[in-house]
Amino acid sequence: MLVVVGAIILGLGAWFAYQRQQRAERVAHLKGKIAQRKNEQAELLEWARAEAEKIPAQRRKEIGAMDFKQLLGKFNVITRDSRLMLVFTLSAALQSGDVTSLEAVTTYIGLSLAAHEKTNCVTMYIKESVKHARALDGRRKSGESLPPLFGLPVSIKESIGVTGTDKTWGYAGSIHFPSTRDAPTVEMLKQLGAVPFVKTNVPLSLLSYTCGNEIYGWTENPHKKGRTPGGSTGGEAALIAAGGSLLGIGSDVGGSIRMPAHYAGIAGVKPSSMRLSLLRIDDGYHGPKRGGGYPLIEANEGPMAASMETCAEILKQFWDSSLVSDVDPYKPPVGWNAAQFEEGRKYRIGYYTTDGWFDPTPGCVRVVEEARHILQMQGHTLVPFSLPDVPEMIRVYVATLTVDGGVSLMGSIEEDLPPAIFLSALRPLRVPILVQRSMAYVASALGYWRVAKFMRSMTKSSVELRRDYASIQLYRARVVEEMRKANIDMLLCPAQVMPAPPHEAPLHLSAGCSYTAIYNLLDFGAGVCRVGTWNAQDEAKLECYPTSDPWYTMAKKFSKDSVGLPLGVQVAAPPFKEEAVMRVLIDLERNVQHNPKSSFRQR
Repeated sequence: MLVVVGAIILGLGAWFAYQRQQRAERVAHLKGKIAQRKNEQAELLEWARAEAEKIPAQRRKEIGAMDFKQLLGKFNVITRDSRLMLVFTLSAALQSGDVTSLEAVTTYIGLSLAAHEKTNCVTMYIKESVKHARALDGRRKSGESLPPLFGLPVSIKESIGVTGTDKTWGYAGSIHFPSTRDAPTVEMLKQLGAVPFVKTNVPLSLLSYTCGNEIYGWTENPHKKGRTPGGSTGGEAALIAAGGSLLGIGSDVGGSIRMPAHYAGIAGVKPSSMRLSLLRIDDGYHGPKRGGGYPLIEANEGPMAASMETCAEILKQFWDSSLVSDVDPYKPPVGWNAAQFEEGRKYRIGYYTTDGWFDPTPGCVRVVEEARHILQMQGHTLVPFSLPDVPEMIRVYVATLTVDGGVSLMGSIEEDLPPAIFLSALRPLRVPILVQRSMAYVASALGYWRVAKFMRSMTKSSVELRRDYASIQLYRARVVEEMRKANIDMLLCPAQVMPAPPHEAPLHLSAGCSYTAIYNLLDFGAGVCRVGTWNAQDEAKLECYPTSDPWYTMAKKFSKDSVGLPLGVQVAAPPFKEEAVMRVLIDLERNVQHNPKSSFRQR
């Protein structure tokens, strides 16, 4: 018997020793890949610097001063060859030939370098962009008709496929598995004449609203060092806010476009799932298995820009043609709805400042009230509205997003090189589900009902998951019906519970994404634009913010010392009403600086 026991112990010891050795070899291999990527990135930065210097600094300054607001029809005065030249916008200048595609792309390569030095937002430059720009200029010389986005430089989130570039999602194991095809959205941009020129940083796994990983490091918020620009499309938000790009493309599974827009003070739109393609084509990726597989919770792609008008113009170009259904036959050929977007059209808008799950900090409440006042002054009708059962639906959201109780997510992260803070924050996912549910009773007894709700969110069977899917479908019908009965076209609400927090905060406050995540669950079209700035009064009122559970305590702590940080609001509507959402956000954006009660003027 002792011999058997001894053999078992020796066998287990040998197995554990083998596992440790395998892990050590894996870590060494991954660290080697990261070191190689850092060298490659350094070379690309030098390449970008050399390309930018090929255009005279004054010329780059002139082009960089142009905006892309085609809808405004504003004039920018620029100097070229000692002559005054009036152009409507960069897009108009590209169409007219006053600016070449190569000049525009090279200018934004230089501007993005400056933004990267401030924020660490760039993961790689797309060398093909220069060749692409030259080819477009060749089309002009040959007399060909020019596509509507001719020569426009566009930045792309790292996780979106662009031919010849990696999409690692922050996983070191995914380095050197480049895409062999463009993602559908990138394909459409190229068909419209745009030029993808750079890719931007993301958090490991994309399932966080901070922005950092072991490959590329942490991305800073351009408004304040030490604060996150949000996630998972944080690199895009930082790049655009720092002036390094006019237009970016991100993705959003729980607020990954909208929360960064709020934190960085820019605009972003998450369309409903049927309006842009996420067709998972074979793009050459053969690396470690990651993500995906979230039925009913779509990771929609969408535009980000300094203004909502730019976002609207890009989506108009997508939807004015049959491009979406051409690249993805599973999407209906729904065109641009000009009637919804008509200037001067008035809407009936429901609004709320708390969702009953997580009360926002003072500034985030205040800007919703400011937005309500501005929209009322513009002739829109604003009425109070409450989304039903948000706490329960947040539990359902977490259950359907993790699908398998977080097993796949934790497996992918632990097989890689996660930052220590990621691992510690996600460690509770390793606790058996039955233990989590038992601990939920303790949390409830302590009065931490929200924490208890989260502890009950992981599903342990396909039967439970099926029930949660059914509850999503029923909830969608219920919300739409309540809006219909109240004759409400769309909803106005906070974009997040706090201003841009320190980098580590989102990893401890996953519950703070409820204001955006609920619209992924509903599959509404939703957008965010900047309305105000966190001010001294908000800081003072923060002293009265609740500390009734650990999450409120952390939100209060992470919101301190935020004077000057941007604040946005969110507008959302049922599917196929994105044009109406953008019309209201543009009305808000155009008039926010003229509102004497708005804190936006303080920026």
